[in-house]
Amino acid sequence: MKIAIIMGKCVFAVIWLALFSVLAGFAGEVGQQTFALVALLLAVMIIMHLLLLGTFVAIMKPQMLWKKGDSWQILAFGIFAWLAIFKRTNEHANNADQSSSN
Repeated sequence: MKIAIIMGKCVFAVIWLALFSVLAGFAGEVGQQTFALVALLLAVMIIMHLLLLGTFVAIMKPQMLWKKGDSWQILAFGIFAWLAIFKRTNEHANNADQSSSN
């Protein structure tokens, strides 16, 4: 699971870099339609991640082990950040169960 989370974060980092590089003009000259499509894709991805963050915070934050910066992680990496937080919470709960049973 750890490898899947790292791979997913890497894929999202590449996607963000590609979208921003096209918008900034680093990818060469692009037409207006391409620029508009990339801007639309970027807006859709940001809106989806904001919805994921809102849902996650509203429903699951009280049950999760929340750290400073997790909101930014979810905005940047979406579901893969959520999986990392979920994994961290499960590991913490398992360690607490093992220490209480000893």
